[in-house]
Amino acid sequence: MSEPFAATGVRRITLPLPLALQSVNAYLVEGARGWALVDTGLHTPEGEKELRAGLATAKIGVDGLQRVFVTHLHPDHIGMAGMLRKAGAEVLMHRPEIAAAERMWSADHARVDETYAWFERHGMPVDVDDDMRRSWIAMGERVDPVEGVAPIDDGAVIDLGGRPMRVIWTPGHTDYHAVLFEEETGVLFAGDHVLPRITSNVGLYASSRDDPLGDFLTALRAVAALPVRRVLPAHGDPFDDLPGRVEALLAHHALRLEATLDALDGVERDAYSVCRRIFPVLRSAHEERFALAETLAHLRHLERQGRVAALEGTPVRWQAKH
Repeated sequence: MSEPFAATGVRRITLPLPLALQSVNAYLVEGARGWALVDTGLHTPEGEKELRAGLATAKIGVDGLQRVFVTHLHPDHIGMAGMLRKAGAEVLMHRPEIAAAERMWSADHARVDETYAWFERHGMPVDVDDDMRRSWIAMGERVDPVEGVAPIDDGAVIDLGGRPMRVIWTPGHTDYHAVLFEEETGVLFAGDHVLPRITSNVGLYASSRDDPLGDFLTALRAVAALPVRRVLPAHGDPFDDLPGRVEALLAHHALRLEATLDALDGVERDAYSVCRRIFPVLRSAHEERFALAETLAHLRHLERQGRVAALEGTPVRWQAKH
């Protein structure tokens, strides 16, 4: 449903998700020269119904959108982009994230198979890995083909309905996640970079940048320095205290790094064993994937700090350095 107004001239459209995280926010932007949307939701019948209903509160249909900006490649953000492009909207995305999205949602499942092997290398049991693969492929059925997306570069200013927004690369949650900042109003369309109640998943995969968690922490500090007055997150309610929230997230990850060291407990462990000591309850294949990838991101960051070492073998094991 649509909730007037998340910020001046911006409506939040809350879209359902068939996941533990029950909804995602799309933002309908009204400008002097028309309508635009930030993020699209997962392409399920329920999601499409709610998107159309949210647009109807502004007395437009899907063909009334001029532009759509997608913050990143995850299915709850890019899922309906193809439908909106076919309806006439120009779909924009950070240039390198487009290539990553094409690979993630390719029909040959190359990224899925790569991740299967990566998780096997880091200790995930075969039955759990099989479930991960099946759930990823099933999720891909709810993502429109990634075609005809227009590239936009970091630092560029794009026009959404006559409102200029600056594109800011914020790596971590994905390698090329990007947010939008409207300098005139101080509104930050934050995607999954900064969330009000939960922490964004930051994972290390075979094709990831070297230190995703390091990227994420640096990007958090960078956005905290912007003159932001209102944050529009992809999950949860809009909020105003960006520096305070960033401080809390930095503190959270500092504690998680220490918890990761503690989980090694002075012995050699594979990443999946560390993961299950940190996350003893995981309720789905999606949660298994996110937990192991996040554990690996923290281990890699500790490795880059010289606090742990990766020991090659099958599986790879990790050891604290003293």
